[in-house]
Amino acid sequence: MMTKNLLYTVLMGVFGLLMFQACQDDPSFPDPGFEISEQRVEVRRDTIDYYNVHMRMTVPNKVKEILILDGLDYSVVETITDYNGQTNFDFDYVVDLTEITEETILNYIIKVTDEDGRSFNRGVRIHVQPFSFPEIDLVGGSNVAIVAPAYYVKGDISTGLNTIALVQVIYNGEVRYEYKPISGEELNEMSLKALVLMGELEAGQEYPIEIYIKDSEGQESTTVVTVTKTDVLKKPTRINYINYLGTIFYIIPTYDADGNIIELDYHSPSKSVWNVWEFTYNDMGMVETIVQNPLYSDGSPRDYKNFTYINYVPASSQISSIQSRSNDYDENGELVTEGDLEDERFNIVYNTSNEIESFGYSRYSVDEVVYDDPFGLGESVFAMYWQSETYMRYSNRRQKVKSFDPVLMPTYMAGFPPLCNHISLDDIANDILWYKYVPSTVVSTDDEENPYQYLNLPKYTYETDEEGNVIEITKVFTGYNEGRLDTYLFFYDEE
Repeated sequence: MMTKNLLYTVLMGVFGLLMFQACQDDPSFPDPGFEISEQRVEVRRDTIDYYNVHMRMTVPNKVKEILILDGLDYSVVETITDYNGQTNFDFDYVVDLTEITEETILNYIIKVTDEDGRSFNRGVRIHVQPFSFPEIDLVGGSNVAIVAPAYYVKGDISTGLNTIALVQVIYNGEVRYEYKPISGEELNEMSLKALVLMGELEAGQEYPIEIYIKDSEGQESTTVVTVTKTDVLKKPTRINYINYLGTIFYIIPTYDADGNIIELDYHSPSKSVWNVWEFTYNDMGMVETIVQNPLYSDGSPRDYKNFTYINYVPASSQISSIQSRSNDYDENGELVTEGDLEDERFNIVYNTSNEIESFGYSRYSVDEVVYDDPFGLGESVFAMYWQSETYMRYSNRRQKVKSFDPVLMPTYMAGFPPLCNHISLDDIANDILWYKYVPSTVVSTDDEENPYQYLNLPKYTYETDEEGNVIEITKVFTGYNEGRLDTYLFFYDEE
């Protein structure tokens, strides 16, 4: 027994020695690598002509080559051989910025390959800001068409590393707005919002408004906004609504001979969401019937339709009541069941200015409906923002548009009563159907400083084309859903 144990022990020892020797003979293939402290940097041309990409490289099997690649298309920018054969070293790559005069993003990939063919790479992003110079990023663009004899000049002013010395808005040779820093005040960024009352304007005539900016180094810039007056804006043939999730919905309006919207086709790209709303008008030009037609993705009708009936005081644009019903249909589109007629809005009270003061819904009453004369033209512009029907009953859970821009909303429906309803049009109606002018800021009607915590309080910005047509409206939420962003893109003259 002892002989067998001894023999087993000797054999295991020999086996262990052989395994140890085999492990000792295995070649080592450590990967190359490097450390870089700043992969994303921002520099300004005022202070730098060259940027040094610095890193500590560790390449145990020695450098074969180092490549600088374009971070967008991976093409080779430069092959570096100065470090060939090295293992541990500080690597430097100097980026020449001297030809850059505008804001530029540079993306590079640093790739090192060792003599065993192993490689390692990492990206570097350099955001190059131009030389400091006074400039303004305009809201609405530099060509706008307005209907009111007033215009809000809005934008974000920046002067880089320098500070703002003077801002003036000039119209017709007169300074209509001026900012000068007070003692000790040093700003290199500010938001501009200046209302310019322009007086009587002629259609088709161009009216320039100048924004003059001077910085602390004496540099000057003048930006011109060209304003034209129009009575009729082009009607969009398609609107792309992009919600905060990035989903695109297509809104395709159809108009009658008077320019009234008689149909809205609303669908997602896959048409998994698809509704067609139909509008009919009475002799006063007011919407009297809205039909919601839900469709399947193949375009066939679903088995129900929702109807909204808007009733008016005879020979008047004043609403007496709003009612609704939902009907069921068979696969051939034949009526199967007519739903009960329900009262949606009632006890509607108007003031002497033909504005809705209050109305009832369900078991509740909504009072203090807000209208506005935003530009002092003697107008009455609806200014409520209905977040939900549930919130309408509470005075501290309602919102209003605090300010408008004097730019006509191209999809405004003058005959569409601005009362929240049940047919899933609320968001679209709030944003692009109910307001005569493009809204700017939404606030709480109860307490602008401390609103109810679940209120959406969006801010709107817009862009126009060279003819002054609104081509984009962006809606950014503050308050509840802070940071959420919805966008409407307007397209014209499409077949």
